[in-house]
Amino acid sequence: MELRTLHYFLTVAAEQNITHAARKLNISQPPLSRQLSQLEEELGVTLFIRGKRRIQLTEEGKYLAQQAQHILDMAQHTAQQLAQMKSQEVKGVLLLGITETCSAGVLPGILPQFSRLYPHVSYNIWCGSSTDVSQRVEQGLLDIGIVREPISMENLEFSRISQEAWIAVAPKGHPLAAKGKAEVDIRFSEVIHSKPETPPATLDQICQYPLFIPSRQPLQNEVHNWLSTNGGSYQIIGMYNQISSIIPLVAGNMGIAIAPPSIKKYTDDRKLDYIDIASPSLVTDIYMICARRKLLSAGARAFWDFTAPSDKQSRPLNHPGYSPESYPDQ
Repeated sequence: MELRTLHYFLTVAAEQNITHAARKLNISQPPLSRQLSQLEEELGVTLFIRGKRRIQLTEEGKYLAQQAQHILDMAQHTAQQLAQMKSQEVKGVLLLGITETCSAGVLPGILPQFSRLYPHVSYNIWCGSSTDVSQRVEQGLLDIGIVREPISMENLEFSRISQEAWIAVAPKGHPLAAKGKAEVDIRFSEVIHSKPETPPATLDQICQYPLFIPSRQPLQNEVHNWLSTNGGSYQIIGMYNQISSIIPLVAGNMGIAIAPPSIKKYTDDRKLDYIDIASPSLVTDIYMICARRKLLSAGARAFWDFTAPSDKQSRPLNHPGYSPESYPDQ
């Protein structure tokens, strides 16, 4: 498969009409039809359902369209990075993956400063769950990811950049609000705990109310284990993969959300109370990751070096002189 052929295929898929696609590609229709037929013959599958007025993708065609877009994006990104390496200037596009809460808690403390140091680096930011981000990093679709544990690090380089003690998010005026007020540090969302005269709410107190918890399975398991610490009962009224989806329900007094403190940065404190939790607290780490043994572009490497604290848990990046024996598998 040639990149040009994949480009032709995607154009036809988008236009749903060969004549329109040929006009857009500035080629005649017969050569375009031949290219598509040759592609189907090469792959041994039917890619299109051909109608009188428009054509549609088969299931095989839909799959190829998805993969073809990834291939073309990666080819373009590779060409850009090679040009950058030749010029020896830190520039280009950084493909960055991040979770919703990490985006609010981490990026504001990093990107503005990094951008001032490296003004010729631009950003393509993709948001998803920690599992989705790590998978795209492993597949080479993202240069760097910022994710929340628990996450498998087997095929990843990593650096711990933050730690968060989770909080309870309740409707404004909730009875537990007097127990503790959560505050968030500007950089990396480090938690500043409540003043002594306003102690955090206990886990037993939190468990008296219906709860919203994360749906991502590894994190969900960790939250369940934490909620069960004191042996008491609790009620899960709902789960979320994006915390913003259940905030209106919390504000409507349907339940309390267990969430990272960075949520305070992009929710309305006029409708919500943010409550520290103790006895015991739930603490998770935030990691920066990249594919193991991958040569990063100059921009991605600069971002890694800028962001990774040297005094926190990490597995070192590949660099000249790197040896697989320099650290064990984890």
